[in-house]
Amino acid sequence: MVKLSVYIIALVWGLQASPKAFAQPEENVAEFYKNKRLTFITGYTAGGSFDLITRLTARHLVKYVPGQPSSLVQNMPGAGGLIAANYVYSRVPRDGTVIVNLDGGLVRLQALGAKGIDFDAQKFNWLPAPAPDLRVCWVTKASGWNSLAEAANSSKPITLGGLTPGSAPSDTPRILKSALQLNMKLVEGYKGGADMALAAHRREIDGGCFTYESTRHAFSSELKSGEIRIIAQVTEKPWPGLESVPLALDLAKTDKAKRLIRVGIIGPNDINRLFALPPEVPEQRVQAIRKAFDATLNDPEFNQDMNKAGIYLRPISVKRVEEVVSNLLSMPRDERQEIKNILGID
Repeated sequence: MVKLSVYIIALVWGLQASPKAFAQPEENVAEFYKNKRLTFITGYTAGGSFDLITRLTARHLVKYVPGQPSSLVQNMPGAGGLIAANYVYSRVPRDGTVIVNLDGGLVRLQALGAKGIDFDAQKFNWLPAPAPDLRVCWVTKASGWNSLAEAANSSKPITLGGLTPGSAPSDTPRILKSALQLNMKLVEGYKGGADMALAAHRREIDGGCFTYESTRHAFSSELKSGEIRIIAQVTEKPWPGLESVPLALDLAKTDKAKRLIRVGIIGPNDINRLFALPPEVPEQRVQAIRKAFDATLNDPEFNQDMNKAGIYLRPISVKRVEEVVSNLLSMPRDERQEIKNILGID
């Protein structure tokens, strides 16, 4: 009788300790989202590429969210998207009704210990991203440069334009200069890509490092005529249509230089156009939104709209986003300090 009692007690305890015993009942996700509104917050002004991608995504995504909620896009510009990222991380409902679109460069800033970061990137619920950011370096024909590699063996510096430390048009040349040992002069203070394009035409600078999309938009006719030429692309493998343009990785002579390019430029660019839910959103809703993103990225109408906008889709999985975030946040101390020194971050 004693043994039987012990067995019954153990059985009851085992059932109580079972994960299923504590599991929450299956939620009706469609019922939750029905008659609700999905708010998309982008940390950039209206009219830019982040705003455009956010609005196109919001328009198509709701078709695939159970319950088919409505959508609203809210612009919250400031500090390169940092204001929006901090806001969504700590101040919005954690119920799956708010999605933020942010720049993956903010994750690098967290890794480098920059001031003003009030979020932990590893706690965001990341969503599939529409496309990486491809950085290319371009020059004018009049500059006389044909390859970025030429600047490694030249007594004459290649002069590239930039905005301000912390912005990609400035950070990309800085990292390439260090990794490839380039003789380079960086002229900063331009307000944007249009100003840099004018400066190049005035021969103030030889060129700059933009996204490929921005370069194609700014120099559509000049690229066709050869007045502007792309001399390097910063990615793991050649971008479609740029197979003849040298990879910056192939110009790197050491493993350390390659890693600097990967950690400093390629990784952040792969996760540049990020979407995320805040922490602590119920798992079933996270999975539903992730599935909706996957469906949207494969939606022919969405793809057509993105093509019309000049945005080349190459979806980034949640697994890749989490991998890059982890790599950035686990950088060795000496590597972190080296990048901080290169980028001028205190």
